[in-house]
Amino acid sequence: MIQWRVALTRIRALMFKESLQLLRDRATFGMLLGIPLLQIALFGCAIELSPHSLEVTIVASETARFARLEHLLLSQTDAAHVTRAQSLPLAFKRQKRGETLLVIDADAHPPVLYLDATNPVLATHAELSIERIVRAVSGPVEEEGALPPYRLQRLYNSALRAQPFLVTGLLGVVLTMSLGMLSALTVARERERGTLDGLLGTPVRPLELWVGKLAPYVLFGVLQAALIAALGVLGFDIHARGSITLLALATLIFATANLALGFLFSCLARQQMQAMQMTFFFFLPSSLLSGFMFPFSAMPRWAQLLAETLPLTHFLRIVRGIVLRGVDTAFVLRELLPIGVFAVCSMAAARVVWRRRVVTVSPFSF
Repeated sequence: MIQWRVALTRIRALMFKESLQLLRDRATFGMLLGIPLLQIALFGCAIELSPHSLEVTIVASETARFARLEHLLLSQTDAAHVTRAQSLPLAFKRQKRGETLLVIDADAHPPVLYLDATNPVLATHAELSIERIVRAVSGPVEEEGALPPYRLQRLYNSALRAQPFLVTGLLGVVLTMSLGMLSALTVARERERGTLDGLLGTPVRPLELWVGKLAPYVLFGVLQAALIAALGVLGFDIHARGSITLLALATLIFATANLALGFLFSCLARQQMQAMQMTFFFFLPSSLLSGFMFPFSAMPRWAQLLAETLPLTHFLRIVRGIVLRGVDTAFVLRELLPIGVFAVCSMAAARVVWRRRVVTVSPFSF
């Protein structure tokens, strides 16, 4: 009985010590409270499975015909957002860029509906609404239960396969997680092991140190991307419709942005555990808000604006655009711009933190 009391006393002492240590570790304590709050905010307020709007482009040579079809569409569903294209090639260009989901060729007889089926969730949701939309376009049906005359064509993913959409998204998600975490451990690992001051005391300049530490991870990211692409071709028969060169360039810039952010976390963190916590805290909203699994159009406006600041959002548009739809160079460069801005801002912030919190011995600077 006495031994049990002694054991319980020791356990209580250890519990008290561990609780104090946890409360003093602000980073860990913040993660314990912040992650549940972040998950509730994202899943409760930002993430939805059904899109709020249906992007429709009507090809109509006559203004009166377009106005009539627009009125009919808006009267049938409040979710439709209707725009007009003067020609079918212009409408297809918008659809290839992901700016519209459904193209209606109203000049054809019978009307032809072209559905972007790269995202099976959006395509399935759109097909559930097509019958009502087509009835609005084609007029009333005389026979009860009969479908109006129309033709539906699924583009880019006619079988509504989920693998092309998910595998292409995994390319960005894997790079975000792996490169961000690996680069976040660079400075934190040196500091935790006590070798950072010795490294800063060498004639190596900070810029040389940065490049030397992060360059291997760039190569590692390229290897990861090549492996995922090869598995996509061999395992799931996913062949790129667009330029492989553009995809490689986008992957390189995206990898640089993630490495820059991870290096910023590494400069901020005192320990490797803190760096990993920061990385996970960034990875969670990136994966959920980027459109990797949940429809981007289903999120509220504030969540979409937040997602636009994340490099993964733009990279997924690039990868899926190149691989599944074969987008043009202008679209890729437009989406690469915010990724490049993110990388530059992360590097600038890392430089400031490096000078204020990291450099303690080395007289060398940029």
